[in-house]
Amino acid sequence: MSEATFDRPPNRLDPIGATAAWAMTPLTSGAAVAYAVVQSILHRDQVVSPVLAVVALLLLVAAGVELSVAAHPRVGRLDRGGAVLVVGTAVAAAVVSSLSMWGRNRMVQDDWGQIAIALIVFGLVWLRPPWEIILFGFAGGLVVGTLAGEQPGLRISTTPYVYGVVAATPVLVLAAAAATSGFVVIRFSADWTASSERGMRALEPEFRLLEQDALRRGQLEELRRATLPLLASIAERGMIAPDDVARAAAVAAHLRGQALAELRTTWVDRLLADAHLQPDAVHDPERLLPLLRAPERAAFGACLLELLRRGAIDAADVRLVVLPEPGVDAGRARLELSTSITADWRLACRTARPFVSVLRSFSPDAAITRKGSMMTMRFGFATA
Repeated sequence: MSEATFDRPPNRLDPIGATAAWAMTPLTSGAAVAYAVVQSILHRDQVVSPVLAVVALLLLVAAGVELSVAAHPRVGRLDRGGAVLVVGTAVAAAVVSSLSMWGRNRMVQDDWGQIAIALIVFGLVWLRPPWEIILFGFAGGLVVGTLAGEQPGLRISTTPYVYGVVAATPVLVLAAAAATSGFVVIRFSADWTASSERGMRALEPEFRLLEQDALRRGQLEELRRATLPLLASIAERGMIAPDDVARAAAVAAHLRGQALAELRTTWVDRLLADAHLQPDAVHDPERLLPLLRAPERAAFGACLLELLRRGAIDAADVRLVVLPEPGVDAGRARLELSTSITADWRLACRTARPFVSVLRSFSPDAAITRKGSMMTMRFGFATA
């Protein structure tokens, strides 16, 4: 297993699991906000500045909302800068909360800042790599620990070091739990993927034999259908007529043309046939679509067929446009599917969401949007 694997967040390796578990993030964010509100009400007599206390709660709400939106399957991504912003906002909320009680705070255990940071960091478990979560937890624990050690007037008299450990422990413990969970998900997902690839490679010779056997059977059937009438007529007459030569040449040309057509058939042609799309539905002037990798083909094709099966889109109105990425993205192309929505938008969105999540594991810019009655799905893919 390569080190680069552990540099990827779990939702890139297991997008289906991330989709199923996304509700955990708004729950942890909501728990952080609820705990902060309850603690603020219960210990309102310790508040020096109500304005700062309200600002702290609003900052925590902002961090929770951003994290919840980023974890939603329709978005499903949070880059490093966004994660720093989320955790930084939660840390700022804890700092402002401490300032709102500065000099009147009685016990470090009553502060909600460390619990809020810990829950926000824990909410990153599917969105960021484990090593980043550890760093975020360490940074958050350092800040709240330093604040706890510097606060004056605490009821329990002990060294600042003890205050710091008490405040930092929840952040470090939940960060370690999140990082461990992410590590386990990544490892099992990577092992499962590697095992599946080995199994597919081991079965590839058998698949090829089955494919060759099916092709041979089809060719024999076509050969019988095309040649048996000619041979039967010759056998019935007991002689070869002059026009039999021309008929035999026509049969040979037909069989040769059919064999060449089968060789030239691509997955795009099969998709058009399976989805009953119009012949001009694909606009791919540079022939980039056949370069789409097998996992992306499977996810995109399954999404299109499922949308059509559920009546969410109209096959007669589907358009596929494939063009090279402009500018600096050499070696990449963009596929865009546009079609009119023939059912409720929520049905189309709910149907496409798991497939888009899978595509997003290969292409972070994969998205599905709506404009009026038109739906658009787009994602980029490598062509080199």
